Amino acid sequence: MRSPSSRSAGDLVLGLATLVAAYLALQQSPVPDLVSRWWTAGVLATALLVRLPRPRLPVGAVGVLVGVLAAGTAAGVGAATALTVALATVVEALLVTWCLTCADPSRARLATWSDFRRFLLAAGAGCVGAAVTTAASYAVLGRPEPSLLVVWIFLTHLAAQVVVLPLFLTQPDPGLRVRVLEVVAHLALLAAGALLCLLATATQPLAFVMLPLLVWSAARFASRWAKLELVVVCTFLAWLSISGRGPFAPLPRDAGVMDLLATPQALVAVGAITVVAFMVATSSLRESLRLNRSHEVQLGRLMDSASGTAFVATDLEGTITWFSPGAEQLLGYRAQDVVGRCDPTRFHDTEELLARASELGVPSGPAVLTHALTEAGEGAEQDTREWTWVRRDGSRVSVASSVSRVRDQAGQHVGWLDVVRDVTDRRAAEQALRQALDLERETNRRMRDLDRAKSDFVSAVSHELRTPLTSIIGYAEILGDDLAENLTSTQLHLIGSIDRNGERLLALVEDLLTLARVEDGRLPLERVETDLRGPVRTATEVVSHAARSRRIDLSVRVPDRPVALRGDPCQLERLVLNLVSNAVKFTPQGGRVDVDLTVQDDPGHPDCQDGPTASVTVRDTGLGIPLEEQGRLFQRFFRSSLATEQAIQGTGLGLSIVQAIAVAHDGRVECESTPGSGSTFRLVVPLDGSDRGPAPEGDVDHGGLLATP
Repeated sequence: MRSPSSRSAGDLVLGLATLVAAYLALQQSPVPDLVSRWWTAGVLATALLVRLPRPRLPVGAVGVLVGVLAAGTAAGVGAATALTVALATVVEALLVTWCLTCADPSRARLATWSDFRRFLLAAGAGCVGAAVTTAASYAVLGRPEPSLLVVWIFLTHLAAQVVVLPLFLTQPDPGLRVRVLEVVAHLALLAAGALLCLLATATQPLAFVMLPLLVWSAARFASRWAKLELVVVCTFLAWLSISGRGPFAPLPRDAGVMDLLATPQALVAVGAITVVAFMVATSSLRESLRLNRSHEVQLGRLMDSASGTAFVATDLEGTITWFSPGAEQLLGYRAQDVVGRCDPTRFHDTEELLARASELGVPSGPAVLTHALTEAGEGAEQDTREWTWVRRDGSRVSVASSVSRVRDQAGQHVGWLDVVRDVTDRRAAEQALRQALDLERETNRRMRDLDRAKSDFVSAVSHELRTPLTSIIGYAEILGDDLAENLTSTQLHLIGSIDRNGERLLALVEDLLTLARVEDGRLPLERVETDLRGPVRTATEVVSHAARSRRIDLSVRVPDRPVALRGDPCQLERLVLNLVSNAVKFTPQGGRVDVDLTVQDDPGHPDCQDGPTASVTVRDTGLGIPLEEQGRLFQRFFRSSLATEQAIQGTGLGLSIVQAIAVAHDGRVECESTPGSGSTFRLVVPLDGSDRGPAPEGDVDHGGLLATP
């Protein structure tokens, strides 16, 4: 990058050159010819403004205006003529700069066809601006306008712009290796062409011999050299025209448009545009080739570095055209041993390939590998399949092969690319996983069989135990009732123990039977129209004796109106009984247990999303349940650590049965508990029937159930 000091020095040189060119063009030139001779000043002023950064552009334009005006005055032309030349120069330079860069100097380049089109538009707009400004000035001054003056100004300035301006536009210039012999031959032919133009006459149109040589330079040499050569050749042709030599006839006074097209300015304009276009095309092509080579190198390195992946390319006949290092590592073959000598079927398991060919109904060969894509037509681009490959040493490897089409730049199908990955480990892992899943399924089946056998055993044993237990309890009651007068207090106590323990065993048997039915999905339910108040009252009456014996205040609150639902009254009674008996069992003497039955039918209530519900809440002041154990409450045989520490008897089946009965009635059971502060269990069940609106809660129903100390 150029330093600011060197850039400023270049701008100063261009400014001075503009003033000198304007002075020399206007000095002792007759009017109106002088207005068509300041093209050198116009192109130098344009180069100066193109180089300036955006903030300095207005200052540069004013400087050019004042400088050219001063140069014209110093050259001895009139003030009006000097002002015309100065205005036309500034208009030309500003239009070219604006169209070319849009006030952004970084866009002053000739790298792409878009840049070339913008370059031609800018040069044309600037030259039109110069010609129109001059013509307008002449009209304002009332001077007679020579014929075709506007066209002549446009042509001469266009030739200058397209020749000189490319020198100040950046262009990618990749390093080129040019032989010395070619440079010498080119310069010799260039000198010969210049000599022919110098010796030619107006009747020998040899000026065009220079155009092929300039195109040669644009195609083969560096862009800086080609641009400089273009300026030198065009300057030489202009000198021939000014000096009256060469193959250019003098322009007559009554010249027409066709005469203007035969001038060296027209030749220079056309030739320069052609050469610049060829420069852009060549530069763009070189840049594209450089990028393509870079991409090819990167792609090659990427594929070569993919040691775990093999790339095998073939032509349409199946002959291998490329064998990557990954393929060499996977198969053990060298690229020079297989490229151009065989097809990929050499690496396939023969039996597997024959089986696939038989399945497709095609002969065994390379066509088997691409048959799916061939049959699918041009719309299919890739087919993935797993194969078994045979390495050079005879060992086998499982691979995943993805075959895709290879197309050229025109989109024509020219071959196939096979991307292969070793999946031996993955296949082994999948096999091990399948075996593990099979083993797990077998284990689960055996566990289910064992669980079913256990349930059947528990059910059978429970049935067998229930009959003798019932007899024991019955005989104990007979002994206690009929022989009470003949028994001592010790004997009565023993009979009471037999009765109580028999009842406990019978309750355990009933729990086991119920649990077995739940696990088998055959919990017996006899759904009938049920008033939930009945099971609640009956269950609390059963527990009232135990509550009174432990001096626990047991209260029941139920609505005055029926709470109707379709359910099994026996199972609902058992549910409530388990909750209330647990509350009494885990509440110390002198505590309290409250049982509340309520109805909720507010649509906005969380419990009433699907209709009215009833809830049975059992609240106690007992031991409570640790927070970390509350998630396991409804598991079979689970007992709280506090119950174990307090040696409170129980099997841990009650709450699991409660949950099963609640779910069977489309309900749920919730629990809130704090150690040392008691627990609250809440049963929520949906209601049935029409007469289930909200009922006012009745008074506390002691019903003989309130046990006071």
